[in-house]
Amino acid sequence: SGSTRAIALVGAPGAGKTTLLEAMLFASGAILRQGEVGATSVGDASPEARQRGQSTELNIAGFEFMGDRYAVIDCPGSPEFAGAEDYVLPAVDLAVVVADPNPVRAGLLQPILKALEDRGVPHAVFVNRIDQARGGLDEFMATLAQASTAPLVARQIPLVEQDKVTGFVDLALERAFVYRPGQASQQIDLVGDLAAQEADARFHMLEQLADFDDDLMEQLLSDLNPSRDTVFADLVADFHGGLIVPVFFGSALNGFGVRRLLKALRHETPDVLVAAGRMELDGPCSYVFKTSFAGQAGKVAYARVMGGELTDGQELTAETGERTRAGGLLAVSGLSTRKIDKAQPGDVIGIAKLETAVAGQV
Repeated sequence: SGSTRAIALVGAPGAGKTTLLEAMLFASGAILRQGEVGATSVGDASPEARQRGQSTELNIAGFEFMGDRYAVIDCPGSPEFAGAEDYVLPAVDLAVVVADPNPVRAGLLQPILKALEDRGVPHAVFVNRIDQARGGLDEFMATLAQASTAPLVARQIPLVEQDKVTGFVDLALERAFVYRPGQASQQIDLVGDLAAQEADARFHMLEQLADFDDDLMEQLLSDLNPSRDTVFADLVADFHGGLIVPVFFGSALNGFGVRRLLKALRHETPDVLVAAGRMELDGPCSYVFKTSFAGQAGKVAYARVMGGELTDGQELTAETGERTRAGGLLAVSGLSTRKIDKAQPGDVIGIAKLETAVAGQV
């Protein structure tokens, strides 16, 4: 239902962005098993990427989750190839910053966070490899907070047993879950010390939200527990407005926290019209963020439809005034493409035989 949600995955090299893309595809049912990045994965399928053992270009893949359509654009983390994301970020609905739980590496995200802030792109953080983290994450959060202008809002707290993370508490839902490899997390009772820990962490989250909501602040000062609808409405509004940066935890390799992340994206991703407005675009148009040569298809322009329906063979007018025709529309999944007849607002597609197209062009 609605337009396709476009999500960019960004982060430092080796954080696990392509593994998260693979985990999203598996969790949504788009692929039957989660491939190994660099060997059998949808992303990083080119010979160069597999030879280098890292992303060398944008990875694009789409899927459906709970009836909604998504297009995920996985951006290379290496500085050698990072320029590709400059053309992607303006057109996406939001970005997920994939982070390593090591506090030493948290500072590497400062340039990425600043780029997102400068462009006004809503962004969340997914702390990957949480199962490899040892102890609490206070040091990581403190270090990352120094790299972000907007306050970080932890949407979850990790469950720790014998110095190992085994699950999480969702602070907005007030529910606790334990991880199960390759499966959805299992809900457990929120009791005892865990309930007290959740109450403290949730109150801190609400205090952060109350900085932007006087009514919520009044409820907290009156010792009133705000409704779940109020909390979610504030989380979404503050996220869309760039006032906060939500933080989620998980392990892409094991599927931990991936479905919870997808559910958050389902409820909290802005509409394509917001991105179009940010780019000052109005009416039927598509934005090209990458071009490449693809054999018989000629020069393929990878684009997002920002408004209106685009049909195969339709006449297109570039910003320069030059006219051409769409020589074929392509649905893209890694290196694989499939011909389609039309594309709707929000869709991320390939447009074949656009010989004069350049990245950054409408």
